[in-house]
Amino acid sequence: MRVRLNGLGEPSSARELNLTELVKSWDRTELISVRPGEFLFREGDEGGALYIVEKGNLRIMSGSVVYETVAAGGIVGEMALIDEDAPRSASVIAVSHAHLWEIDSDKFRSMVASDPNFAITVMRTMARRLRIMNQRYRPGAS
Repeated sequence: MRVRLNGLGEPSSARELNLTELVKSWDRTELISVRPGEFLFREGDEGGALYIVEKGNLRIMSGSVVYETVAAGGIVGEMALIDEDAPRSASVIAVSHAHLWEIDSDKFRSMVASDPNFAITVMRTMARRLRIMNQRYRPGAS
């Protein structure tokens, strides 16, 4: 079987997946709003959903360390649906007024079953974040 790859060596269909458009096509998906300075969730909280950013910017952080700023089309909270019994590993705070699609565990499983590229997108997000953390905290890194 041959798979068409884009310039980054990734399957074209997975690279081009528009998460906000995918979520809009699903029934019963709740769009929530978060004001600037408001926490979506805090490190240590119980996790029951991931969020896809429709509009706005959010910061993923632990204490005063900012791991990443996520913009429209990005994902936050995905680890809660993969590692279900673990508490949230970081806090997420809105930098600007944000609209987010809330994806609970049942919806996540349905989306993964019906669109494998959604699962690939979530895994790529996690892999990218892990690589960044590895580079940031590797001994001898500057």
